[in-house]
Amino acid sequence: MLKEELRELVKSNLKIEDDNKDLLIDDVIQEAMNYCNLHELPEQLEPFIRRKVKTIIDYEVENGSNNVFDVKSIKEGDTSITYNTDEISKETIYGLSDRDKKALQQFRRIRK
Repeated sequence: MLKEELRELVKSNLKIEDDNKDLLIDDVIQEAMNYCNLHELPEQLEPFIRRKVKTIIDYEVENGSNNVFDVKSIKEGDTSITYNTDEISKETIYGLSDRDKKALQQFRRIRK
């Protein structure tokens, strides 16, 4: 399935009518293609791409997209900042987590 077709399928399933999330969807598709070493993704990966995009959209609604750090807590007396290093962090939301890689593993191909 071509990248453009997959993008349109994800947009229709998420009921996204404008072009605001096209770049986000394309980035997720490209990251999955890079990890799987594929030139085109099979249609069976649409649910994965859709869930990943929905997770990013929900994260940005809750936390905004301009956060530099995933701060868990800030203490001002004697200055202490704790960063979110749990399973749900900015890196695992935008990148591929271990769970994402496990889901993509069956589609992964060896580079030639």
